[in-house]
Parts: sequence; C-alpha cells; structure tokens
Amino acid sequence: MYKVIVVDDEPLFRDYLRNKMAWSNYGFEVCCEARNGQEALEEAERHKPHLALIDINMPFMDGMELAERLKARFESMVIVFVTGHNEFEYVQKAVRIGVHDYLLKPFNRTELASMLERIRPSLPPLPQHETENGGSENAFPDREAPSYDAAAIHESILQALRMNDDVPDEIKSAFRLLRHHELRGEYAYTMLMGLVSLAISYASERGMDYDRLWEREEAPAERLRRTADWDEAEAFLLGLFEKLARLTRHVRPTKSSNLFAAAKSHIEKHFDDPDLSVEKVAAGVFVDSSYLRKVFKKESGFSVVDHITHVRMKKAKEWILKGNVKISDIALRAGYSDPNYFSKSFKKRFGMTPSEYEQLKNSPM
Repeated sequence: MYKVIVVDDEPLFRDYLRNKMAWSNYGFEVCCEARNGQEALEEAERHKPHLALIDINMPFMDGMELAERLKARFESMVIVFVTGHNEFEYVQKAVRIGVHDYLLKPFNRTELASMLERIRPSLPPLPQHETENGGSENAFPDREAPSYDAAAIHESILQALRMNDDVPDEIKSAFRLLRHHELRGEYAYTMLMGLVSLAISYASERGMDYDRLWEREEAPAERLRRTADWDEAEAFLLGLFEKLARLTRHVRPTKSSNLFAAAKSHIEKHFDDPDLSVEKVAAGVFVDSSYLRKVFKKESGFSVVDHITHVRMKKAKEWILKGNVKISDIALRAGYSDPNYFSKSFKKRFGMTPSEYEQLKNSPM
C-alpha cells in the first residue's frame, strides 16, 4: 500500500483523517502524522511516505516551507495541501514548488477519494511484494500503523474515570487506533494488557480489591489471548471498565471524596455562570478555596479550573452537534460572555474553532 503522512496542528482534524477514511479501500494507509513541520521532517525520514497531506497554516514552519524541504529530500513524494485558504496566490506558489493538488477545508470523503484518484498517476510504482501482501499489513510491531500514544490515551481514560464521564467513549477511541494493528501480534497484546493494568491501578488507587473485576471469570491475560476478533476484544475491555467505574463509585467514601463529588456537582449546576471561579465553587461547598484546590488535585489529578473548562467544553460540543444554534449563543450558554474568547478556548482544547468543528462533524461520511 501507499504510505501517507498527515501534517496538521489540529489534533481533531488529524484524528478525522486517520480514522474516518477507509484508506485501505483505495490502496493507502496513514503511516504517521505530525503537528508541525519539524516533526513532519523527522517522521518522513523514519517512514518514507509516498504521499504528504500538509496544512498550509502551521506554527514554526508553514506548509510552503515544509513542502519545499520535503521535495528537496524526497523528490518522488507527492504533496497535497490541505487548507482553509483558497487564495489563488497559494495555488500558484504551490504549483511552482511541485505541489500536486490541494483540498479546501472542510471537505468530505468523496472529495478526499477523488483527490487520491487524481494523484495516483504521480505516485511511484510499488514493489511487487507490497502490492501482493497489502504493504506492511503483517509487519511487527506494526510501526506503520497510526500512532497509538499509550500515555495520552491512559491519561484520557483516567480523567474520564475520575470525573465519572464518558469512559466507554474513551475506550472506543483507543480501539479505533488499535484496530489498525494485527490482533494476534505482540504489540496489540501489550497495548491491551496496558489497558488492563490501568484498570488494576485505578482500582487500587480507589482502595478496591481489583480481583473483583473478574471474580469467578477467566483472568484477562488468557481471555485476551483467545479473543476471536477486535469486536470481541473491545467488548471485553468495555465491560471491564464499565464494571470498574460502577464498583469504584461505591468504594469507601472519604471526607475528601465527598467534597470532591460536591464540588463537581456544584460546577455541573453553575458552569454557565461567566464569573464561576475556584473561590465561588469553594463558597458553594463551604470550604476554603486553597483546601478545595488540594482536594480536587488529589482526587482527580486536575485543577478546579481545568474541570470547569472541561464541563463547559463538553456541553458546548453537545450543543454544536445538535445544530441550529448560533456559536455566540452556545458561548453564552457555556458560561463565556465573550464569544471570541470562547472560540480561542475551544480551539486550544480541540485544535479547531467551534465553526470548524461544526463543519467537520457535518461533513458527509
């Protein structure tokens, strides 16, 4: 298969490109991704991709400079700009430096597939064994599959567990990446057992005997070794984490855990208050603000302000996905009196503005 590198500073958009497109149906696979030009150069040296999808507007090194440097180093690499800019001057300059095509955000799967067909004649012929065997499909340890950042994924799952929020969604997100690997390979097994270890660690952290997660059932190592397919593996891990979340909700409530729960409840009720602060939350649960900061950090690993932002952004995403609501109205409902500040905060958290997120999610798949 032809290898693709995705270069964009927006994490949600990289995820969209990596997971929403059935690349293998078109003879391609996303082998790596990068947040900026410097990372892209390093990943290109490591993976030697055939096709580079590059955002023009990035920090540190813009897409134009990156394209020039990639063409100088990899003459046969096909480069396609992915951009929100549609000015003719960009297209003119892109042609001069050897860019083959461009996609204007937001685009849908049909437009992306059309681009792949347009640039196919410019791609170098693949070695015969790659054509016959589907590229690196059976490689170990699946180095050319999309990146599975275990540390970041575990942190997201822990946050969901500690906040009692969206645990199944986080597990499913992890599996969307893991499914690009060979289930029977040691890499996939190691990553799956890493999720089991995370569940054990969290159970211990909450003072629970982790054996309760699989009492009278087969141990997870043996269970994962004999899973028939990725669907079965995902169902097992989903069940494990759902049971973990359910059991740890009722484990020995302490003074600090009760305060933590009360603070979370207060934030859920008052997140739409533009003046909500640590001091206001502390007053609402009748404790000193410095004490609340310590308890919240101990119980969740996150600050009170982080959680206020988390709740606001979660609600904002829900309202955006429902549609037919102005972004300015969503900002107000989420507790932001300044829509511009809301947009900046949203982009900082999700890698794109609320309007771009709405367009991306509404693109036909």
